[in-house]
Amino acid sequence: MADGATGNRDDVHVWHAQVDQTWNDRARLARAIEWLTPPERARYARYRFEIDRAMFLLGRVMARTLVGRALGVAPRAWTWRDGARGRPEVADPPSAIHFNLAHSTGVVVCAVSCDHAVGVDVEDRERHVIDRRLVRRFCSAQEADDIEAAGDRWRDRFLRYWTLKEAYLKARGVGIAVHLADVNFVMHGDRAPVLRPIGSLAHEAADWAFALTSVAPRHYVAVAVPSPRPDRRFVVEPLPLDWLP
Repeated sequence: MADGATGNRDDVHVWHAQVDQTWNDRARLARAIEWLTPPERARYARYRFEIDRAMFLLGRVMARTLVGRALGVAPRAWTWRDGARGRPEVADPPSAIHFNLAHSTGVVVCAVSCDHAVGVDVEDRERHVIDRRLVRRFCSAQEADDIEAAGDRWRDRFLRYWTLKEAYLKARGVGIAVHLADVNFVMHGDRAPVLRPIGSLAHEAADWAFALTSVAPRHYVAVAVPSPRPDRRFVVEPLPLDWLP
């Protein structure tokens, strides 16, 4: 990638930022809004809640900055398009660069990969109350057993699996049409999560690489890329604010 955006081209790089630390500078906020295209500005204005507007704006500006650095062009010198099921893509210039965005309760993450599709998800560990019935509905029997074995911390364990599943689906660009319980993960201690598809997905390739980590005060971030390399390196770090407009 150009301009030292991610270091090694084989790395999958993920940046995260918090809106309350980003848009507290009104001049920066005004400059960021100028970066939006007319349709994006209209969408920005339609958000009812300020937090949603702030996360949308931060996501757009982060992506323009980070993908531009990866391409070696100015942030507004490349064209964004929404591909299948709304997955963001680089329309022009032609490139193998892939990127993905996610946000939750004031935290925005952007993942960039040089050579493979990438999916990223972020979830608030203190999110609204989770119905325990969702465990058996969206998790495999193996995952559900592991979640229930966590006792009082079952919600936190469930969110780990949920975040991984979301990142995987976003990388594939298939949305929730997939039966989530068949997106089966195995997690052991500090080792990287491993995908073991079952049921309707048993025929799908399992050679994916994943990372699951904590960022900000209380958020999980999961990243997924199709990769035959188990040593694929993920770099997760805060976005330097001086990279923003």
